[in-house]
Amino acid sequence: MDAAPSFLLMLHIASGAISLATAAVAIVAPKGRRPHRLAGKLYVLSMAVVFATAVALSLASNDLFLMTVAIFSFYMVLSGYRALYLKKPTDSLDLRYRAGALDKGAAQFTVIACSAMATYGGVYWYTEPLAPVLVTLGTIGSLMAYFDLRRFRKPTTDPRAWFFTHMIRMLGGTIASVTAFLVNSGDILPPLAR
Repeated sequence: MDAAPSFLLMLHIASGAISLATAAVAIVAPKGRRPHRLAGKLYVLSMAVVFATAVALSLASNDLFLMTVAIFSFYMVLSGYRALYLKKPTDSLDLRYRAGALDKGAAQFTVIACSAMATYGGVYWYTEPLAPVLVTLGTIGSLMAYFDLRRFRKPTTDPRAWFFTHMIRMLGGTIASVTAFLVNSGDILPPLAR
């Protein structure tokens, strides 16, 4: 194995371990308190590294499953984190609290990438073993990002919408990460732990 993919793999595994540990802390910590916020920020940062290394590794090894889970799970985590800042976008003059280039660009990229995944899975349904995964995650991801783009243009009036977006997306990203870990490395755990 080349030194670069080997280093990327080690970085991917280390960041993945940090993301799973910090997600667990954020889940059990009292919400809104410092441990929850700190663990959440570390989770988002480690997931950014997991995403970047997963994309590089998937391109190097032509691993479509890794690419699919990377895009899907990172968009969930990023948009879940940004939901905290987008609580009341029209009430703030601070650009951090409005949907900007990061939010719109990530959503547009996700719509395009996930639509392509779903289309690929549909076209190669009978020959691609991952077709059901590609169609399912691609469809969910593209719809999620599409509805985010609509929400950026016309923000919701529900004062609790940010909370549900934050909770569902962060937990959804965590579930996708745990699932990817179990698919790729679950055999190191005893069956009951899996």
